[in-house]
Amino acid sequence: MTAPPSYVVASRQGIFLVDHPGHRLLVPGYFFGVTIRDGALYCFRTVSSPEAAANPDSGCIIRYRFRDGGLDAGEVLVEGLDYNGHQVDFFDGSFWLVDSGHQRILEYDAQWRRVAEHRIGPPVERRGPDDAHINSFLGRGDRIHLMFHNVHRRIPSEIVTFDRGFREIARAQLPSTGCHDVVELEDGSLLYCESIRGQIRTVGGAPHKIDVLYTRGLAVGPDEIAVGSSLYGARPARGMLPGFVTFLDRAYARVARIYLPAAPTQIRRLDGADLSLSQPR
Repeated sequence: MTAPPSYVVASRQGIFLVDHPGHRLLVPGYFFGVTIRDGALYCFRTVSSPEAAANPDSGCIIRYRFRDGGLDAGEVLVEGLDYNGHQVDFFDGSFWLVDSGHQRILEYDAQWRRVAEHRIGPPVERRGPDDAHINSFLGRGDRIHLMFHNVHRRIPSEIVTFDRGFREIARAQLPSTGCHDVVELEDGSLLYCESIRGQIRTVGGAPHKIDVLYTRGLAVGPDEIAVGSSLYGARPARGMLPGFVTFLDRAYARVARIYLPAAPTQIRRLDGADLSLSQPR
């Protein structure tokens, strides 16, 4: 019998290694994004909102390599970033960071030089009425999908699709606000976390209930889907809230579920066979 796949889960309490039997903390810290390449983890590490009040440019991109069953000490590749970054990924020869606090996508080359700033919206007041709070990125072929969270705008979330020149080509309004994650499935449909309703669903499709918690973090392999969920609380308390990872088959039937002592912020399948990655194996 084939062993179930393993995943890495970013959270406000660290990076966890997760599979059906349970979890193991790989490195402590405050993380909003994680991706994988050539057996290494690339993460967006940040700080809590109270800590960011003293130094808002506390975000960094850090690389960890597996060593002796765990991770090495990590190498900081880019620092001095706004603390309110979210998802990260490799796509089209570049590394991409969702800079939610400035409504832009930052692009880095192989030497970790910033080569482009892709302005999605104008600079706005953080958490103000014009803040789309873009939180998720997926590149696929000649398209780039972004999730507009939109809770501060008091409108439903949107998945906005751009061409490689960041010209908008499609916009899908979702049933509720506060959504996370975008995964393009094999048939071209877009799967996402409808967070405030504790479910996942495809654009225009039926919902698949996970629980009564807040869904965030989504990985889709050839045989299995992993979904994060957690309690939801006031911002200062979020670093202390626990969560779960639920495993579904591709027909959306539950096959396993584990408790996690932290709320997932992003999930990636460790072997890279994961449609949540812009360049899956």
